[in-house]
Amino acid sequence: MTEEPYESSFVNDRPGQPAVRRRARDDREDPWEMHRVEPNQRGRRRVRTPPSHRRSADDDGDLVRGDAIQALDHDVLRQRSIQVSGAGFITIISIIQGVALALLADNTFSRPSGLVYAQAAAMLMIFVTVFYFYVTVTIFLRWAPSFLDFFLPFAIAGLEIPPAFFLGDAVKWNGWLGAFWMLTSLGVHQTRLWSPQSHFGNDRIAHGLLHRLLRELQLITAAGGTTAISVAIVGHQAPAYRTWWIIGGVVATLGTVAMVVARTELRSSQIYGRYGVHRPIFN
Repeated sequence: MTEEPYESSFVNDRPGQPAVRRRARDDREDPWEMHRVEPNQRGRRRVRTPPSHRRSADDDGDLVRGDAIQALDHDVLRQRSIQVSGAGFITIISIIQGVALALLADNTFSRPSGLVYAQAAAMLMIFVTVFYFYVTVTIFLRWAPSFLDFFLPFAIAGLEIPPAFFLGDAVKWNGWLGAFWMLTSLGVHQTRLWSPQSHFGNDRIAHGLLHRLLRELQLITAAGGTTAISVAIVGHQAPAYRTWWIIGGVVATLGTVAMVVARTELRSSQIYGRYGVHRPIFN
């Protein structure tokens, strides 16, 4: 067999081994099946290095710590923004809701009563709804995030925490939930302003469905916030009916949650249908 020049690395073997060229079973050259051996002065042989382990011809060997693994350009920057924006929002919400859920559980079981359990159940539904809404929005919308994009999730989701400290208190519990719903309405309004038609490939109908959803949610959350604040004010004026104000606040909260989920399910199903994706309501 004839010998061919090659690039190689060293492995131990017996001295005096002749040069050999082996072929794969299908008679095609395979970098792992085909190799060359040849003796050297130290009694070791040289073996052809597979192409995947060879350094590229453009590699000058001047790599230093901190060298980029991917240079920044237009496409890379867009791809990174797409990946980070959605993941960043979900991570923020997950962390805050984890803290809120732990505080809610601690305060619920330390003061067990029927009214406290009802308030805790209502807050748990808020946690689920907020996470559900953010996941839905990050599927439909992606943009290069700014400081305000990360501030609003902290501000809105952060207002889920204070009500956990006022279980059993009709005035403070409803007051904090009212503030949460009102700030949520403001956040939904900002999302509507920052969601142009370009997010939907210039599909005007899909874009219109999203904006209709956001307008509906803005009105629903504003109404829920107004109701909760009104219950808190009336409860402060008539503390003798504390039980009824707590029940009224729980009913208003669950009603707001139900409306948010119902409208989001309907509009999401319609948007998915615009792109040929079968996604029934409450699938």
